[in-house]
Amino acid sequence: MMRSAVMPQEATPQVFVDSTGRRKRLLAIFGFLVAIFAALYIGIVGASVVQASDSGLTTKATVSTTATASASATK
Repeated sequence: MMRSAVMPQEATPQVFVDSTGRRKRLLAIFGFLVAIFAALYIGIVGASVVQASDSGLTTKATVSTTATASASATK
């Protein structure tokens, strides 16, 4: 028995066809809402980065020896 690599002549019908366009509109609205949320999130993160650079944060840590001495004395 020989097998053919060519598809059979009978065409299979499409399984799902949305002729109304409702799914396309739904996905477009959902994509628009996601894009607005992403833009707001990026704006908030950007504003916090700009604000943090203006707050005068120090890069050197300070160690207080009086806090550890008083904590060990109370035990």
